[in-house]
Amino acid sequence: MKVKGDPKKGGNIENMKTVTPENKVDVDSLGIIKGGKLVGYISIYDVRNMLWVQNNLQSTVITSPCGSGDKKMGYLVTTSKTNVIATEEGGVPSFTINIKTEGSLQNNECLTNMAKAHAFEGYEERINKKMEQEILDIVKTIREQYNADIFGLGERLKDQDYKHFKKYRDNWDEGFAKAKISIHFDTEIKQAGLRKESAIIK
Repeated sequence: MKVKGDPKKGGNIENMKTVTPENKVDVDSLGIIKGGKLVGYISIYDVRNMLWVQNNLQSTVITSPCGSGDKKMGYLVTTSKTNVIATEEGGVPSFTINIKTEGSLQNNECLTNMAKAHAFEGYEERINKKMEQEILDIVKTIREQYNADIFGLGERLKDQDYKHFKKYRDNWDEGFAKAKISIHFDTEIKQAGLRKESAIIK
């Protein structure tokens, strides 16, 4: 957490009544705790991806490029569900993380004719690829830098395949370090939101 502005002025209740407060507190990262010790931080942006793996995220906005060029689209996630399949294959813990989301397009700058059948398919594919890579990247980064299972995958293996989890009871770090992890992100766009060409699907 970081204090921005004058801390003395921030103690005044009038500060909260102004349109632009002269002092505010920003939360810009989350601490990673391992063995009871702070070992590092991840950004708020990466916290979202962590919450997705944990099935603790319901609503958010994803910004994705339309394709080549600078134009982008916004995907407002209204519902989200994560299912993790945990087992051991060939002596290696294996996790398949399936994330299913539903939502709508917001501020779409893409030029696709939204009135056409299957207009959303290309968008859904781009969002899926973007999010699968982003979530896989944060899992890989956390494992390589800290080998800290902040995602709760060990608990999933314990619940679903305790027979194979038993050997890791006293040292899950070993299992997490070699675990095989795959991400499957499934986007379903229910409707189009605002877009520059004002073509809206009812």
